[in-house]
Amino acid sequence: MLFGGEKAGAMMSTLDTLGFERLLALPAVPAGNPRRMRYPVTVSTSVDDGQWYVRSFGTDFDLVDPTRRGTLGRWYSLGWGVVDDLQVAELLMVHAGEAGPDVLPVLDTELEHHGVTRAERSVRPGRWGTELRISAVFDRMPEGWC
Repeated sequence: MLFGGEKAGAMMSTLDTLGFERLLALPAVPAGNPRRMRYPVTVSTSVDDGQWYVRSFGTDFDLVDPTRRGTLGRWYSLGWGVVDDLQVAELLMVHAGEAGPDVLPVLDTELEHHGVTRAERSVRPGRWGTELRISAVFDRMPEGWC
């Protein structure tokens, strides 16, 4: 993915250093897909009334399938998304099956340092310790652009 901002690039570098695996930022996935990936927003298509998850802001997402979610893996993706019915160019989605005490403070500091427009995080007990999901917006796209 080509990113336009320095902030997003610096954040990606931090995530890479912390051992996160970069994933493609799929704009949408079919609801009920075999990998059970999902995003916070669901839309219906007008042609066949099919249900799709749209890459969007929030922490109610799964970037990887359940077999990988139950591991010590760490993943992120950066790309297009929807926030409050507006398109954004740089929506960061982070998921860690085990965040560890070393990761949370670093990510909090980095998000604050890079001045994200908006961020939300979810921390809960997981199979291997602390499971983490973060959704953060770096820059909004100009209205009407795709």
